[in-house]
Amino acid sequence: MDLGQRVPTMTANIGQACFKCFKDETQGINLQKCSRCRRVSYCGSACQKANWPRHKSLCKGLHDLEHTSPVQYSALFELHSSIDDTKVLHNAIGICVRSDIAAVEALIGRPLDVIERNVFAWEPRCSACGRTDRISRIEAKGTSDTLITGPLRACSGCRMCFFCCDGHWSAVRNRHTAIPSEDGHDGLTQCQLNQEIREDIRFANIITGAPTPTGQFQWAPERVKSAWSSLKHLTWQSDFDPEVRSAFQLPSDANVGPYVRAASNGLSMPMTILWALENLNEDETWTQKEILNIHLLGAEQQEIMNAQLFEEILHRLPLVNSINLVLCGPDVANLVTRREQGKVVEMETDCQRRGRRRVSEYYAKTYHTFALSDRFVPPDLAVAFNSGSSEEDVASWRQTMKVLIQRRIPSVFTAYNRVEAEAEANILREAGAQLISVLGPVKNPWGSILAKTEPNAVTGFYAVNGWLAGGFK
Repeated sequence: MDLGQRVPTMTANIGQACFKCFKDETQGINLQKCSRCRRVSYCGSACQKANWPRHKSLCKGLHDLEHTSPVQYSALFELHSSIDDTKVLHNAIGICVRSDIAAVEALIGRPLDVIERNVFAWEPRCSACGRTDRISRIEAKGTSDTLITGPLRACSGCRMCFFCCDGHWSAVRNRHTAIPSEDGHDGLTQCQLNQEIREDIRFANIITGAPTPTGQFQWAPERVKSAWSSLKHLTWQSDFDPEVRSAFQLPSDANVGPYVRAASNGLSMPMTILWALENLNEDETWTQKEILNIHLLGAEQQEIMNAQLFEEILHRLPLVNSINLVLCGPDVANLVTRREQGKVVEMETDCQRRGRRRVSEYYAKTYHTFALSDRFVPPDLAVAFNSGSSEEDVASWRQTMKVLIQRRIPSVFTAYNRVEAEAEANILREAGAQLISVLGPVKNPWGSILAKTEPNAVTGFYAVNGWLAGGFK
């Protein structure tokens, strides 16, 4: 994949990696900030010049945002003075970011794209008060009665947590370095998770360009289990560390963490399906079915581009001869050809020589609409990965939930984080679902462990299928 088309890494968005090639200072380069916007950094003039056609419009907007009255003061009035309530602070930061994006779009006369909006969403901020370097520079001009602070400094451990003064660092240090994050795994603190994220970014930069449909790390074990084994006492590390070490011929002292975390991003889909089926069924009869029918609701690029990873279901269920995937959602129209829609497509698999199959069907429509068609066959499981049903297309998702509940279809919904999971769980309950406690709202033991930092915030992480919003039948 062309580097110019890649979305800048987290380290690039916080100014600690080149905004063009994504190299950081661990690779022996000296980063320099853009002298006009003072927001993004480059490893040298070559990358800066190469990125200038894309950056120049945003650069002007950022400069004018800081120096044009009254736009320059908008952020100052939104940030909360308290350093004790992160929820209030995050709400204020969200208002700031939306306000700044709207102001810059007005200044440059066009909407910002995803890459440009990310510059605002992950702008370095004091973890206690939410100030940015831009806000501190405005304050230093003597135009505000607010406490004047210096440039942001970073935690020496992870360099991804920032503070504007010693007092504010003292206020957040314990939360950052000593208290396990509820959004992480293995009891890691925010500082430790940030260090993992930096490690994962370096790993992703190494493997980018691999021959995969998404340009991302895609891997699943080629082995086929001799019998079904319950997932209830397994973890990503206990089950996949040995597999990764063997597959990539890594020495015994090699760090397999980045490999397993990267692989978990795609494998979280088939593993979550298996986890849901195990907990929605009273016995193991489902592991011996001739055909296993799985419906993917609201299917998007993640499901379609990682479809080959669903073969892991066959690899763990040796008595199942076929897995039939129905991918249903309005976005399907933009992801597969019209000729493929509504047809049964035989997918090439490693299991074909053993007489086992993985087939897919694509329907570019909402699930509740599809459920009315003569092609609909009740599945063994319906799953909505990261549906966002509490925030987007809420009315449509409510109709889908109603169909699932009325027809008693075994179902599970996942979410990126706890807030989304709890909101979706409430909607499911309101629709009449009797949620099974082990399936949500609760952290997903088979959600991706490739953590990402929350946008518009100074704490918190999210992950693909990181939480289970609810499972029912």
